[in-house]
Amino acid sequence: MAEKKKITLGTVIFYLIPLVALSAALFFGYLFLKDYLQYKQAEDEYENINTEYIKEVPDSSGDESEEEDEGLSRLDYFPTLDIDFEGLKSKNSDFACILYIPSIGIKYPVVYSKDNEDYLHRTFEGSYNFSGSIFYDYLCEKDFKGYNTFLYGHNMKNGSMFGKLKKLQDTAETKVNKYFYIYTEGKIMKYEIFSFYHTTVGSDAYSEVSDDKQYDSYIKYCLRNSYFRGYKDEIDFTDRPKVVTLSTCTGPAGGTERFVVHGALIAIK
Repeated sequence: MAEKKKITLGTVIFYLIPLVALSAALFFGYLFLKDYLQYKQAEDEYENINTEYIKEVPDSSGDESEEEDEGLSRLDYFPTLDIDFEGLKSKNSDFACILYIPSIGIKYPVVYSKDNEDYLHRTFEGSYNFSGSIFYDYLCEKDFKGYNTFLYGHNMKNGSMFGKLKKLQDTAETKVNKYFYIYTEGKIMKYEIFSFYHTTVGSDAYSEVSDDKQYDSYIKYCLRNSYFRGYKDEIDFTDRPKVVTLSTCTGPAGGTERFVVHGALIAIK
């Protein structure tokens, strides 16, 4: 009678290792596919919105270098977008404006709702998605009437939403990177970037600004902490131009690190 082989710990480990490796590969493959499909869904939605509702006019690419070519001052140049405001409002009644940063390819509809959680993981058209939307801080005055208005967006790995804001750090000295635009029905607001830096949730970067004294203190804080060396005192802060702050997450997922970009209103068309 043949002797029955003993099952040793080594034998168990020998067969268990490839099984664990296969399980891990399937699990991480599933996570990768899930993330890819989420990214793709949001990317397709926003690409369709840009194609159908937010069209760049061919003879105005949004390149700030056109200022010199056309003899325009920094206050006069505005890129032209053909925006279907009624169509966007029919898609989403929370639609507030368009944010356009031509130098780094950011062009999205912005929403305003009663709670910052509403669009954290919900796209402009209402689908649940990690990418979410670009949205106002609900505590800020609508229509950019306050001293400082916060706009939030996720820092997506594929560069969507506010994932491209970090590019400003690489080319901050370049003239074309100094401006962003907000389009509302009836007017375009031009903002000049004067500061950006890394910070954390709850820092003074997120302080409420409700009077002139707080405004002056806030601007000093922004300039003191800024990485931006291209700012050359072209903005007259004694006039207290309204500020828009773009904020996104950075560092490990779920952490408290943030990257903020401050722009001051320099012209309205």
